[in-house]
Amino acid sequence: MKYMTALQDSKRLPRNASIAFHLAALLTFFIYALYRLTHDDLFLFTLFSLALVPISISLGLEIKHRGNILHKQITLILVCITIAISCYSLGYKSLIYVFPTIFIFFFIFNFKNASSISSFYVLICLIAALNIETYSLVWRFGVAIFDCIIFAAIFAYIIAKQKAALIYLATTDELTGALNRKNLATSLSSSIESFKHTGTDTSLLLIDIDHFKTVNDTYGHLVGDKLLTQFSEVIKQLLPAEAKLFRFGGEEFLVQYEHCDLQKALEMAQRLKQAVNQTDFDGVPVNVSCSIGVAELRINDSLEEWLKQSDIALYAAKKSGRNRVVSRLDK
Repeated sequence: MKYMTALQDSKRLPRNASIAFHLAALLTFFIYALYRLTHDDLFLFTLFSLALVPISISLGLEIKHRGNILHKQITLILVCITIAISCYSLGYKSLIYVFPTIFIFFFIFNFKNASSISSFYVLICLIAALNIETYSLVWRFGVAIFDCIIFAAIFAYIIAKQKAALIYLATTDELTGALNRKNLATSLSSSIESFKHTGTDTSLLLIDIDHFKTVNDTYGHLVGDKLLTQFSEVIKQLLPAEAKLFRFGGEEFLVQYEHCDLQKALEMAQRLKQAVNQTDFDGVPVNVSCSIGVAELRINDSLEEWLKQSDIALYAAKKSGRNRVVSRLDK
């Protein structure tokens, strides 16, 4: 669940690509509307002209940075309805426009919905085309179009896997598997905004491995790396889904614990400290402990102040003898 937000962001159609899609749709429908007008087909001219309206609105919102995925989904559905109606009047001449729209489904719907909605859309268009086309022709188009759905689904699946892998590499510390600092500021800022608007409690637990430099200097960096990796696993196993673990730097780790007040954060910190104390770290010939500074988010905290208070609390825990949990000291 730690990468869910990033994965969701990755599924959004990039703005420039979205604008290009809109412009291509506008040009296609505009030309086709004029073409139907030259053939005195007022019904389809009106139909395609009306289809330009939602596309234009959606494009305008996108240009003004106000577009969202719902606008795009509604626009695509309206376009598909227009194509389905035209299939009833034009048969295969409109069926050819089903092919490009299929791929767009997989850009703006999740995989399951894209597969089911596009299949239903294709079925409606094929049935509509039977109004003037033979079963043989519609059958051939149907095979080709459903093949297109399969290819689009495979392509979307491969792209989704690649995106997930890239997101993991971009947001994850290679050694420990914890989140890296790349998105830390964004994540903490989101918690601050949530706290201001909804009062959602969030606490930080800044964790430092005691005497880590001594382990590195005495036993070497390979042992130090092994300790960091195992230490991260111990912490992650105890954290609930609403908590994120970041590697803050060196031997320091930061837990961002949402829906968590000070008391709950202190209880978690004590459990983490005890778990570290009770763990035999493989290949590490010393007893390992940690110090933890806890800082709950307060109404006037900036991102910098919140982090500063967790750092001050950690320093106090180390200064008082290490292997301690200390909460923020300001009142």
